[in-house]
Amino acid sequence: MASRHYGTMASRHYGNTAPRRHGITKPRTLVAVSSWDTWSSAARTRSAAARSRTDVIRIWSSAVRLWFADRRPSTFAVALRKRFSLYFALIAACWLPWIALTWPGAMRDDTMAQYLQAMGLHHYYTQHPLFDTLIFGLFWHFGAAAFGSPLAGQAVYTVVQAFALAAGGAFILCYIRKLGAPLWLVTVGLVYAAMSYVVVAASTTMGKDSLHTVFFLPMAVIFTEACLTRGRVLRRMPVAVAFTLLTFASVASKRTALPIVVCAGIGLLCVCAGRKSRRDGDRDPIAAPAPAPIACAAPAAPRLSDRARAAICLIVAVLLAQAVFAPIAAAATHASKSPGREVWGIVTQPVARLAHDDPSAIDPAQRRALDGIMDLDKAAATINPHRTDETFHTLKEPRRAADGTVVAPGPTPAQKLAAVRAWARLGLAHPLVYARAYAAQTRGWWNPNVNFAYPTDSDYLLRDGYLKQWSTYLTAAEVRRAGGGTGGSARMTAIARDLAPLAGTSARPQWQRDTLRAVRDWARGANAGTTAAASGTAASRPGNPLTSMALYVTWIPSMIALALVVGTVSWLRRRTSGTGSRDDRGLRADIGASPASRLAAFGLLFFTVMSLYASPEALFWYPIPVFAALPLFTALPFLRD
Repeated sequence: MASRHYGTMASRHYGNTAPRRHGITKPRTLVAVSSWDTWSSAARTRSAAARSRTDVIRIWSSAVRLWFADRRPSTFAVALRKRFSLYFALIAACWLPWIALTWPGAMRDDTMAQYLQAMGLHHYYTQHPLFDTLIFGLFWHFGAAAFGSPLAGQAVYTVVQAFALAAGGAFILCYIRKLGAPLWLVTVGLVYAAMSYVVVAASTTMGKDSLHTVFFLPMAVIFTEACLTRGRVLRRMPVAVAFTLLTFASVASKRTALPIVVCAGIGLLCVCAGRKSRRDGDRDPIAAPAPAPIACAAPAAPRLSDRARAAICLIVAVLLAQAVFAPIAAAATHASKSPGREVWGIVTQPVARLAHDDPSAIDPAQRRALDGIMDLDKAAATINPHRTDETFHTLKEPRRAADGTVVAPGPTPAQKLAAVRAWARLGLAHPLVYARAYAAQTRGWWNPNVNFAYPTDSDYLLRDGYLKQWSTYLTAAEVRRAGGGTGGSARMTAIARDLAPLAGTSARPQWQRDTLRAVRDWARGANAGTTAAASGTAASRPGNPLTSMALYVTWIPSMIALALVVGTVSWLRRRTSGTGSRDDRGLRADIGASPASRLAAFGLLFFTVMSLYASPEALFWYPIPVFAALPLFTALPFLRD
């Protein structure tokens, strides 16, 4: 009875017993305690996992914020010491496969003309910069003397130029990191410099544009720093000397660099501090503290203003290039002076287009004025809508006899002025014709559907069409040395013999040729330029937009300009609305952080692009400096005020 009561009470107290397992009955409370322990352990595990996930999310969020946030500006010396070797190694490592594929590099057409001059097959002339011709000649002669072939000198040049351009890219990345650009922008710039086709493939080309880029990149960095610091960086003598020499080399290596430097230099001088704007507190940050004044000491000579220093650097660089090096090089090589006719294409192209489409639109007086400087009928008959060569080659130039005597004088300044007036009046009367003429000529600069591919060897310059052109460069003595008279066939034989040392750069293993062909197809389209595509029997696949010149020449610079203009408007609104103290606003303007300094720095890119639009045609060689320098100017809108 007791046991039964106990069992009943136990049952009431503990509830029903749990199901029997193996003959053992467990109270439900013990089961509940065991379940609680299991749940608690699982809960702790889930809590720890949640905390781990939260920590991971927090770490990734911090990384993303760090990735997109502005970085604290540092000194350039620190950025170079910590990052230059890394950036240079990464860029060079990514370029090595392309260098190996295209070894020993490719020449552009103008470089072949410079080869004929440097090797004594034609007299020197100034249409192509003598600075470039002499540098190329050093490598060709070195290859011929050391290895028995000028092609070996070209191979050495390709390596030197590639590493110099890689160093220039690393220099730019260190600089924009020094400015405090966001980490993502520096990373994108590194990927662009290391892997972009328009930059990588240009590194193995032998031409005046790629050589000019070697000097343009570091010059652009110092120019930008001079603008952002309002010229204070030029107080350091090593920086001023380097800027002067690099500007000299840039002007001497490319003829269009002179107007670019002059126009961009005016912007630099506008933002540099003059003597009246200097303050006692605006001292050189690297200079030693000023000594205490001595009562009996004579007053110190006034120091040059930052604007004067910048002007001296620019003037000295231009004089070294134009008044010292150019005449000395021309005299040493006995070079003949080539007339600068390319810029006249701005005049000759639209009037030739109008004479071709509607000859009656030009009245007799206007025709006489234009015929005073050019052959208008010939220009209208031979016009090429996509370049100005055919029209400006009809310009009348002085004709000289073999002894240098002028047989027929060229147009007088009055005739040139009358032709410009006729061009302007016709443009006002027929603006649409002019617009179509300029749009067709510059189509490659603004149309994103126009793609290109760099050559990967120099053998294309040795085909019959080019050989016929090069044969006209040979002197009669060179032709007679080949034997067989002085006719056309003798000239072709002579030029083929003289250019034989450069032949064979396309003789590569099949896998190498297939790889390079795949790259060209990727860049321009599988059927681009083929007979089938030209005849319409095969559809040409659109090229890769990443190989469009317009993307880098027009659209990315336009977005940079738009961002700078928006930033300038926003800054002016804050300034006029009274945001911040008057002293703070004056300090910001004084230290060169205003948008005006960024616009002045952007001026170097702007005038380079304008020179491309004024060029005779949209040729992919011309914008190589723009391709390589874009990461520098892309960072300007991201700088702090």
